[in-house]
Amino acid sequence: MSRILRGCSLAMGRACVVGLATGLLWLGTTTAVSAASLTIRTGVDAGGAVLGSGVADPLWTISVQGGAFVAAEVAAPGHPIICCGMETVSSTARWISDPSISTGSAATGWGVGPTAIARRSFDLSAFDLSTVALTGFWRVADNRRGVFINGNLLPGTNDGGAGWNNDQALNLAAGSGFFVQGQNVIEIRGTSQNSNWDGFWLDVTLEGRDRNGGGTVPEPTTLALMGTALLGAVTRRRRR
Repeated sequence: MSRILRGCSLAMGRACVVGLATGLLWLGTTTAVSAASLTIRTGVDAGGAVLGSGVADPLWTISVQGGAFVAAEVAAPGHPIICCGMETVSSTARWISDPSISTGSAATGWGVGPTAIARRSFDLSAFDLSTVALTGFWRVADNRRGVFINGNLLPGTNDGGAGWNNDQALNLAAGSGFFVQGQNVIEIRGTSQNSNWDGFWLDVTLEGRDRNGGGTVPEPTTLALMGTALLGAVTRRRRR
């Protein structure tokens, strides 16, 4: 550092040193970008706590056989509709189905063939939409008829396959154009083979950049410390 200071003094004196120190201080800063994240699960309350059987899901509604949307019902482990591998889901979320499952039997109100739809809204007001990506897993008992964001089908989710005993991956890369600022809607669709043991299960995370975050935040890096030292050297020389 002494060589730098001596060379700078020979050239332009104090102005050179101050300029060099300021540059080092600037280089010793980084731009901090705030991240935003949102988790969406079935069968949990607003705080993310999993719910027990017989409780209405406060976030999801469901429509079966073309009927009106009503609050979905939670089915925890041990519920009669949980069967045949459905119990292997992660404990972070719960199965949901239509309110008819509150009778305590394996029968549901889905019927054989008609599409059942589970729906909930979520807020992306704080997100930079160009950076939002979705990852996670879902299941349907019985057959998959798609996951939709604001009416847009996520590719590969409407294959009609049986999906109750294995997690199906969900991935939507940033820049999809599916999301909107403010309130968004996610839908899960499926059909039943026998109107028994039917439900939806979902656990996904949305990640992106906070649209109000970021800025230049000083950090005590080596370059910043060097800049401070140079400014100190200037002050000491003047006092001499």
